[in-house]
Amino acid sequence: MALGVALLVIVSAMMHASWNAMLKRSRDPEHLVVSMSAACAISSCALALALHTRWPPRMALLWIVGSGLLEAGYFLTLARALSLAPLGAVYTVVRGGALLIVWPVSILLLHEELTPLRGIGTALVLGGLATQYAKAMGRGIAIAAVCACFVGGYHLCYKLALSNGGSAEAVSSISISLASVLVFATAGREKRTKAITVARVELVRTLVGGALGAVGFLLFLAGMERAGAGTVTTLRNTSILFAQILAFLLGERPKRLGILGAVLVFAGAALLAR
Repeated sequence: MALGVALLVIVSAMMHASWNAMLKRSRDPEHLVVSMSAACAISSCALALALHTRWPPRMALLWIVGSGLLEAGYFLTLARALSLAPLGAVYTVVRGGALLIVWPVSILLLHEELTPLRGIGTALVLGGLATQYAKAMGRGIAIAAVCACFVGGYHLCYKLALSNGGSAEAVSSISISLASVLVFATAGREKRTKAITVARVELVRTLVGGALGAVGFLLFLAGMERAGAGTVTTLRNTSILFAQILAFLLGERPKRLGILGAVLVFAGAALLAR
């Protein structure tokens, strides 16, 4: 992987972990995610317009719609998981679980190479996830596992949309906009009213989190345009390390088993990227 692509993905990982931490810090993540996803969509569209983005071809658009549907599920399950469990554990399960979905499909269908090191990396990720389940199994972690399925799915849709002629700006802006509309539409009248109230109270967090999400998704897709889905998704999982640091700053004090799990997932991700 070229150094420039690696740097794009690492910066994207930092931004992704940061907006997840901002969502966790909210007193009401499940309502804030409605407004934050809208802010993310608006920021993505603004970036797409500024970059004079072309409309994607029909086949790419179909995959973008698929990613938008899955991303809506991601926003909703992420917020729910963060309302029930610590950031460090949730983030590790979501990112590590998504990796285990993306790699087999990338190898079988997208022709990425399987090497002995990548096999060892997969085993390390599995071990890391097992420690997270052993440490903090509960409803929040179970929902995080469901969230990981959505993340793995939309990453694959991203790659297929890009492979069929969609640009990074078009994929991110259309996908996030569709996800935001779905999150808002399925929220229900009472939840939408509460979401607007929470957004007003936490306006700075909403806007900054939305902007970080938008730029982070765009940088990630720009990296994926230039490299394989499995490799880029793996490198993006450096965000697990950033999330652990942010979780510590938020006052979470993980036990040894939790730290071990995060280290194993991070080490496995590093091997899978080779």
